Amino acid sequence: MPLVIELNDLLAAAERVIALIPEPMLHRVVPRPLDVEGATARIQALLAEREQLEWLDVVGERPAVVDVLSTFIALLELAKRGSLKLRQPGPFEPILIQREPPRPAA
Repeated sequence: MPLVIELNDLLAAAERVIALIPEPMLHRVVPRPLDVEGATARIQALLAEREQLEWLDVVGERPAVVDVLSTFIALLELAKRGSLKLRQPGPFEPILIQREPPRPAA
């Protein structure tokens, strides 16, 4: 004998299954402005005291995402200006930040 299911029974079963599906957790994204100027000043102050730094010296142990991004952009900008040199000896090794001597005026 074939299985006979009423439409209302089928809909009720589907509703029960759907009710068991957990709702996705939604995260609210809050925009935060980057502080590249502040990060630049912090890096320059640290390099005034020491000739060489590592990444964690600049960002700290538990930086916020906005601090990581601000610092990374500041490092790239300072390297582009010739104020410092960035090195990473190998994959997954610390990023080394080295002060460059001032360039003579042209």
